[in-house]
Amino acid sequence: MLVSAPAAAQSSVPYRPVPPGGAAYAMALPSLGPDGQWQTINSGLDAAGTLWHLRSAWNVAALYCIDPAEAPILTGYRRFLSAYAQPLAAANAALDRRFRASAVSANAAIRAREAQMTQLYNYLAQPPVRTEYCAAALGLANEFLAGPPVDASAFATTGLPRFEAVFQDFYHRYAQYRTDSAAWDAEWGALYGSTQPGWVAVHGGLGPSLLPASDTAPPAVPSIVIGERG
Repeated sequence: MLVSAPAAAQSSVPYRPVPPGGAAYAMALPSLGPDGQWQTINSGLDAAGTLWHLRSAWNVAALYCIDPAEAPILTGYRRFLSAYAQPLAAANAALDRRFRASAVSANAAIRAREAQMTQLYNYLAQPPVRTEYCAAALGLANEFLAGPPVDASAFATTGLPRFEAVFQDFYHRYAQYRTDSAAWDAEWGALYGSTQPGWVAVHGGLGPSLLPASDTAPPAVPSIVIGERG
């Protein structure tokens, strides 16, 4: 009785890498600076901008992080607004003056600042980093409630980077995803690309040889309503 030889083992084909945090398969990244930091809306701020962006970041967290265990975020935000009412008012006035100085009219200045704030809030509310963002906010809030620092500017200088670090880490992980997915596309895309949602989202029907993995359009960012909780 003849026994046929076992079939040659087929190589395992890995799944195409997926974006971190459930992000879109194709999105644009900020420019990477010479210091290795992504250049975002929080980059290059002066003292007034840093304090106001920290206020915005904490405001988003108060709206965004509503698990019962995250209650100190809202409590701390309210106390932050009260403790630093005067420095915050001064920062707000300084930013208003800056927008008025570069606008052709008072109404144009208001519109420009509102557009900038919408951009900031949309940046801060990116869904892929929600877990890490709320963790950063909770840590900051607990420390603030335990003993608020005296100097508002110094607090903002150390506080805002704690929020920003969440996005810096996400962009680094997303850049690695793009590298890994491009390698997958080069090796497996021609044969198995159509079975992978990420490949289809990036390349569509053109095929991997016709559209580089980096040639992708950013996804639409849903606008959020700018509001206060507190």
